[in-house]
Amino acid sequence: MSNSSRTRSNRTIAGLFFVISKAVHASPMFKMSAEEPEEPIGSAGFWWKMIMSMGLVLLGGAFAGLTLGLMGLDELHLRVLATSSDDLKEKKNANKVLRLMKKGRHWVLVVLLLGNVIVNESLPIFLDSAIGGGVAAVAISTVMIVIFGIIPQAVCARYGLQIGAASAPLVLGMMYIFAPIAWPIAKLLDWVLGNDENNTYKKAELKSFLQFHREGAEPLRDDEISILNGVLSLNEKKASEIMTPINDVVTLGSDTILDHKHVDIILTSGYSRIPIHEPGNPTNFIGILLIKKLLSYDPSQGLPVSSFPLSILPEAKPSISCFQALDYFQTGRSHLLLISENPGEPHGALGVITLEDIIEEIISEEIVDETDRYEDNRHKRRAKRQSTAAIMRGIVEREKRRWSFNSYGDNAAGTDTPRTSSRAPTPKPTPGREPLEITRLLPIDEHFKVPL
Repeated sequence: MSNSSRTRSNRTIAGLFFVISKAVHASPMFKMSAEEPEEPIGSAGFWWKMIMSMGLVLLGGAFAGLTLGLMGLDELHLRVLATSSDDLKEKKNANKVLRLMKKGRHWVLVVLLLGNVIVNESLPIFLDSAIGGGVAAVAISTVMIVIFGIIPQAVCARYGLQIGAASAPLVLGMMYIFAPIAWPIAKLLDWVLGNDENNTYKKAELKSFLQFHREGAEPLRDDEISILNGVLSLNEKKASEIMTPINDVVTLGSDTILDHKHVDIILTSGYSRIPIHEPGNPTNFIGILLIKKLLSYDPSQGLPVSSFPLSILPEAKPSISCFQALDYFQTGRSHLLLISENPGEPHGALGVITLEDIIEEIISEEIVDETDRYEDNRHKRRAKRQSTAAIMRGIVEREKRRWSFNSYGDNAAGTDTPRTSSRAPTPKPTPGREPLEITRLLPIDEHFKVPL
């Protein structure tokens, strides 16, 4: 831009200020006698004071924006970012702001407000000397604040962490400069209002907080939210709320003869642990019979239950929390706990809980295995199987295959194939020979419901 163009531009802007000033002075609303400007409009002193005024407005907007940005940052959120953020720059910024806030949150607030007050009180001095006082100064300062004051505040409110971290050294320097005034006021605020340190969420707030994470950059699945809510509720839930009533528990007396009939009852029950009680006293339990002890047992021997070694059967009051029960199960001493009104005494049995019951409370769903009768132990409702469309993705199950042999005994069919592959044509059985049906052998524990 040439010198003549700049001169014309300066004259135009100066003319605008002159017109605005004269219009305001000529307004009927202008009733106060305004002071005459000290500097002629368009002079170097005039432009210097106008630039200083705009700078003060920008600085005031920055102070107000920092007040909004820094005071709006949650300290707990900053600690989370400082310890677990994947963005190294974000983690560094959070640490900078945290170090500043540890000097005193009220101290930072007082310094920013004090700086804003100084700027706002200095602005009329420059405007009065440039364009005179009265309504003209008010009108022009209002326009300047709208243009140069709101934008910094909006930017600081939007990028509070980044701008707060960048300006932390400047704010810290101002804190020491204004310490004789700001520090006593901050301590007075600490004494009157208290500190806002160590703010944490309550469990109910955390549960609501999780619900808001169904959407976003990394949304939580419904199952993840249910599991987290289940864990948060575990310590508040009592064992009596999830136990299986003693009347619904499969038990045996120590004098019961394990013949074919009783062994069939045990196997069809689907349980891997059976509580054992004293003969004739179904409330006095003495231990647990592990079904795996019967693997090599021949029912034709007709031995009583007392002939087998029994595992420990721990007892507890119904008031213990599910977390206490889980802590005990984690010791490995037992995965079944007897709930009794009088633990250690031969009466008062109310029910049992297992590790499976605890896990079901955590995941908020019934665990339905291959041998379950699909019942909810507490409410006696049929447990619903989940839809396998999404669950079975990436999982292969082998199915039953039918094999047939020709008259010479040769194998006429292929080997087992996963369900996900193309199905081989089934060969026709040779006349006079029944097809042999072969199933995959499962580990013995998979034939029983295992209350872990």
